[in-house]
Amino acid sequence: MDERPSKQDHITFWRSMADDLEAGVRLIDALNKAQSRLAGTDLAKVVGAVPARLVESGEALCDVLRELPDVFDQRVVAAVETGERAGIMEIMASRIADALEADDLGLLEESVPGTEPETLTYVNKLIRDAVKARASDIHLDPTEDGGGRMRQRIDGVLREVDPPPEKMFPKVIAALKLMGAMDVPERRLPQDGRISMDVEGRAIDLRLSTVPSVQGERLVLRLLDREVICLDLAKIGFSSDDLEKVQQLCRLPSGMVIVNGPTGSGKTTLLYTMLNEINTPERCMITVEDPVEYTFDGLAQIPINPQIGLTFARAIRSVLRQAPDVIMVGELRDLETMEVAIQSALTGHMVFTTLHANTSVGAIQRLLDVGLDAFMINASLQGAISLRLVRILCPECRKRAEPAVQSMPPEDAKLVSTWKDATFYKPQGCKHCAGTGYRGLTAIYEILIIDDRIRQLISDGADMAAVREAAFEAGFKTMMTNGLEKAAQGITSIEEVLRVAPRGTSI
Repeated sequence: MDERPSKQDHITFWRSMADDLEAGVRLIDALNKAQSRLAGTDLAKVVGAVPARLVESGEALCDVLRELPDVFDQRVVAAVETGERAGIMEIMASRIADALEADDLGLLEESVPGTEPETLTYVNKLIRDAVKARASDIHLDPTEDGGGRMRQRIDGVLREVDPPPEKMFPKVIAALKLMGAMDVPERRLPQDGRISMDVEGRAIDLRLSTVPSVQGERLVLRLLDREVICLDLAKIGFSSDDLEKVQQLCRLPSGMVIVNGPTGSGKTTLLYTMLNEINTPERCMITVEDPVEYTFDGLAQIPINPQIGLTFARAIRSVLRQAPDVIMVGELRDLETMEVAIQSALTGHMVFTTLHANTSVGAIQRLLDVGLDAFMINASLQGAISLRLVRILCPECRKRAEPAVQSMPPEDAKLVSTWKDATFYKPQGCKHCAGTGYRGLTAIYEILIIDDRIRQLISDGADMAAVREAAFEAGFKTMMTNGLEKAAQGITSIEEVLRVAPRGTSI
């Protein structure tokens, strides 16, 4: 090397690294792109060998840079080490560039809240333990004394676990916000963030959400494990007859299928699974989501961004110009989105979407309540699936039990009393299920197929009770019935079904 690389080259290098890493570019690729931007400079010659060294040796970037003291100041190396350890390399690369521009590397020695070694060790263990426990969420709730409590949602139920050590709670929140590229000092406004990390060889995505409360800042992490998500319709929990109904809905050439239920009921997973059922090279499939939770080959996935005007309705209109065969709309939130989605279904596209309604028949009522014309619903809606997730009884410790008919609505108790050969179980608790009596989740559901009679009732303005009765006559079963059938098969307990299923007629 002819001479020490210029300060400007260093600034360009670290600014490039910060921009690319923040955009989601892998570290190796960011290094290659930074070298390309510095082509012909002395610094480019030095960093050119770094990516290959990282791949071959498996070393951390800070270890490689530490061996180049004539090029990289040790304060810069220390900042890189902190960035790698905390998973905030994009933030530290930006800080390095800022310090170089200010001609004061001493700025890098100022402590970054949440980057203390003991805090980072705790945060990494917190996430590792949650993944091992099969948790879907981690809830961090502040308390008035400056500390906080922590809970994990496992199989749909929150369980309290040991909180962070005393006085570490605010640092844990700061560390997670840093890792999620959020504004750490901002505690007055809600924020969202995202972390991608490797936990024992598994790629885990974490969605972060913070909200201000009178006790302090509350943070929830949602853990998305690609290895856990099921994309096989046969494993969702459908019976053979119902599986065939769902597959027929998936293969319709046009129209709309609605999946409804509350947050966390498995709507999005079911939609992804239905799309996977028909995901072939012959089909153009585009999704519009908020946010994009999982990415899949063969799907063009668009995240909406209302802050810049990219709403569901605007995104769908743009998607239509892409000549899609199948469109997935993350949620029908308002009349405009509903109208655009239905118009898409009316013009020869297959539209899959979600809606917040308690039952499948309730989805029709919801569409009418927001002001959609009955003829538009009749011309587009092909089916509605409502579902919830129930816990599966632990096969190692479940215990036979008589059905608790006294706790059921009368019509449900009457139905169960007719199943003379059914065997019911209740949870016990053992080491295999962490003492809960349950391990894993399955779906209970109801499938409403929109046939000619139901369309006529909608057109005539009939109430939903008449629609429901017509559905029963065509073989419709409620979610409660489906859940009780699963309890009779020993899959779950009656108590679990009663906990999550909407109450209603089960005949």
